[in-house]
Amino acid sequence: MKKINILLVDDHTIVRDGIKATLKDQKNFHIVGEAANGLDGIEAVKQLKPDVVIMDITMPEMSGIEAADVISKKYPDSKVLILSMHDNETYILKSVEAGAYGYLLKDVDKDEFIKAITAVYNGDKYFNTAISSVLVSGYLSKVKQTDSIQSGYSNDEYELTKREKGILKMITDGKNNREIADGLGISIRTIETHRANIMKKLKVKNAVELVRIAIDEKIV
Repeated sequence: MKKINILLVDDHTIVRDGIKATLKDQKNFHIVGEAANGLDGIEAVKQLKPDVVIMDITMPEMSGIEAADVISKKYPDSKVLILSMHDNETYILKSVEAGAYGYLLKDVDKDEFIKAITAVYNGDKYFNTAISSVLVSGYLSKVKQTDSIQSGYSNDEYELTKREKGILKMITDGKNNREIADGLGISIRTIETHRANIMKKLKVKNAVELVRIAIDEKIV
């Protein structure tokens, strides 16, 4: 298996050391370098050509969002995964707009952290449930201010079941898996299964794309 080359960009040494300790037993992960600010991070990307850049937002010299914007445009083969303490909509949306492939909070558990790194390396977007909810809310706000784009597909083409359409409607309303499960009286695992099936049928990879197609295609 090819090793995933990772660059760490965070102004706190203790955070970088913590990430290295967390990932040290992952044989296919290789930390190729570190940087303490956005400017040095960009230079490190240029020199080291990492597959994944794990980057903080608030740093001296240049923020992670500004650096992500430069990296995504100049070095698109190096994919940025934001790891931040900030869970507010502005930071998250600006990170996505800057080209970040994923966004995690610093309290993420090890298993999800590894899953996110692997997903980003494979070219997939990765946002956990909490971050996805913020992105969905942000997208819905924009939709209210603009006309939906029509592409000519019919609802029947997606072959969603009545239950799946109901769950999709709740997702577009900004509800997370726990709220949907509580509302329908079923387990979170069942909701996750339905959600995965819906995304497969609609050929999308994350919650933002899911909400976008649901609204633009008027599926719900």
